[in-house]
Parts: sequence; C-alpha cells; structure tokens
Amino acid sequence: MSFKKLALASGVAASLLAGTAYASVIDRPFFQVLGVVVVWGGTDFAENGGTAPVVSDFVLLTPASGSAGADLIAGDVFSVVTGSLDPISDAGTAVDGTAAVDPITGQVSGGTFTDGGTTAGVLDAGDTLTAFGIDAATDVASGLVGSHNSSFYVASNAAFDIFAATTNVVATGDFDTNGLDESNISFDMSVTVAGDDGLAFGANAQDPSTGGDGVVATIDSLDDLNIQSKVFDGGQRTAASAGNLAAQSVRFDSVYSLDSDTAAAGIQGYDLSQGVGTLSADVTYTVFVP
Repeated sequence: MSFKKLALASGVAASLLAGTAYASVIDRPFFQVLGVVVVWGGTDFAENGGTAPVVSDFVLLTPASGSAGADLIAGDVFSVVTGSLDPISDAGTAVDGTAAVDPITGQVSGGTFTDGGTTAGVLDAGDTLTAFGIDAATDVASGLVGSHNSSFYVASNAAFDIFAATTNVVATGDFDTNGLDESNISFDMSVTVAGDDGLAFGANAQDPSTGGDGVVATIDSLDDLNIQSKVFDGGQRTAASAGNLAAQSVRFDSVYSLDSDTAAAGIQGYDLSQGVGTLSADVTYTVFVP
C-alpha cells in the first residue's frame, strides 16, 4: 500500500471514531468542617432553677474576622461557681467552690466562721461565728466582702477570640451615695486547661492562648468593658487529641473583686467606714471570629 492510500484509510478510521458516543460518570466527593466553638455551663441563675452542665452555645466561626460567631442555639450560657457545677446566684457572691469564706482577719484566737446561710459567700443571719481575740492586726472589714469567682467551659476545633461587655450596673445604699460604679469592680480572667468540677475536663485539651495574646491584661476593671471589648485573644483550638467534648474543653475563670478606692494602686478592700450597700453588674461574653 502506497503512503497516499494509507493516509486515506487512516482518515476514514478517524471519522468513524469521531462519531462514536461514550457514557461518562462524574463524581466529586466533598467534605467540609467549619470552625466550631462549643460553650457550656449553666442554664440560668440558681434562683431560677438553673442546672449544669449544659451546652447552650454552639458557635460557627463563619462570619468575617472581627465579628461575633453564628450561634446555632437560642439562649445563653450562664456561668457556674468556679470549682463546681453550681449555677451562679443572681443576687449574691459566687465564691470559689474550693475556698472558705471568713469575714475575720488577724484574730488572736477563735473567730471560727461557718457559712450556713442561704447564699454562699454572703454574710447573712444563717451564718455562725465564734468569739475571737483581737489585737492591732485584727480586722472585720475586707473579710465582709468576698470575691466573685465564676467560670464557663469551651471546646473548639479552631482558634477563637472572646469579647465582653458590662451592662446593668446597680449600686444601692451607701455604695450608691458614695458613687461606687463599674470602676470599683476589678476583673481578672485566666484559663484552666484541665480539672474535675464534678465532670472531668481537659484530658485531651490544650491552652487556646498559645499562638495568640491570650487574656488581655489591660482589661482590669469593668469600666474597661463599658463598650464591648476583647478580653481573650486566641491562637489555637482547645482540642489537642481525640476525645469527648468535656475532655477537649478548657475552663475560663473570671474573678471580680470590690475595689473601694480606685485612686490607690492595687485592689483596696472594703472598710467599715464605707457603710452598707450592694454593687452588681452583668457581664456578657461573646465568641468572636479571630
């Protein structure tokens, strides 16, 4: 066969192949995991029948950076008393669940205090106290007001930030007359990676501060939160290894103290000369996209 005939035969074969139809199947497996932050604590204040532990925030980190996350669960998480799963009170001091409350300091002898009242951490008629010896160092002032220690728990698969804002600041009695306000409530936040408060947490967790700035140290009193401000700058997820939700959770602890004199350095405790009254505020924490 000459080269001319071979070329012609090849052209005919190519035309036959071009007219043949083929059946095709297209497949595209696709998997997506969004950034998720799970927050758990109590369902309400103790006086309203709050219970714990319950997950009440399931936040997707889908909005733009610097925005609040998208919460899939209606309602809010309420803090619990640090060191326990007891819901906080809406009218009293939430003391550390592992700490003893004692209104007397520097006594020479006696002064055994039993917190048997209706609200832990608040001096009331249900408490008892034994006689005590005094000297120049004995005081009953600062011990009359405890710190408020409360916590909530967070598990995440991505880094996150936390913002906070103060609202509903109310002073009564002499505290109102003396002009006490949100500046007189100190603020200190920290992260506890693992522990057991009635439900063990953190066995498969890591400190979410790593890689970020962590707790914002410049926020040291509630007047710094008159507008919503960042209190935690995260750098990594809480989940460090495979585990259940509690095991991959860390605890955020907040300590609030009454600072009777903001002009003096440090936290100045209550003194009898300041009379009687109450000072309270609401602090709302919100998960943000870093």
